Amino acid sequence: MLPVVFATTLRQGSYTNMPFDLERARHETPGCANVLHFNNAGASLMPQPVLDATIAHLQLEAQIGGYEAAARVHDALEHTYDAAAALLHCSRDEIAVVENATRAWDMACYAIPFKPGDRILTAQSEYASNYIAFLQIAQKTGAVVEVLPNDTNGQVSLDALKNAIDERVKLIAITHAPTNGGLVQPVSAIGNVARAAGILYLVDACQSVGQMPIDVQQINCDMLSTTGRKYLHHTAQKAPVFQAGDE
Repeated sequence: MLPVVFATTLRQGSYTNMPFDLERARHETPGCANVLHFNNAGASLMPQPVLDATIAHLQLEAQIGGYEAAARVHDALEHTYDAAAALLHCSRDEIAVVENATRAWDMACYAIPFKPGDRILTAQSEYASNYIAFLQIAQKTGAVVEVLPNDTNGQVSLDALKNAIDERVKLIAITHAPTNGGLVQPVSAIGNVARAAGILYLVDACQSVGQMPIDVQQINCDMLSTTGRKYLHHTAQKAPVFQAGDE
């Protein structure tokens, strides 16, 4: 399966966002001729280049075998890591591609060695499956899950976050843009608090990557999960996860 071409380029350590060609995107998306699709938060319509690449690779597998097909397109598959790194502004060595976004987020969260009394700080708008993982971790390890209050705008209160910081806080975990509604959490400001305190910071960016510029250096996160099927307009499989190289 060939990678998506992201509308972001790196130039001497900085990056620029290329203009988004709306008419081209509509022209390359066959479904736009049939429906007004508002469920990109669930899964977007595949554009023709992605559909063509997916079908072509399946046909190649049928002709020569799965492992042989993967070997033939090795360079294109490897480019996935470079493209994802350019999109998120990190190193390709900090990118892992797994089967779905839930798995990506779980791999990051469950890898943290929680102990009794460790605190997990999260938001009122946290994604339900993420919160289930917190409850499982709390039950298994004795860690404590604490939901931060909102400010008057409905975002996580930065003052409350700062006041909650102590030596027992092991993780701050935030969903950047919840699935429903228009809320966008101040992930960079939260990241500054986490980095200053030396606390692990995990961001669920499934609804924001592809909708808005994402720079893990600016966010100051240690781990970030996203998916290809929503605003990156890829197939329903595979999801990148970022983990900072110094962790």
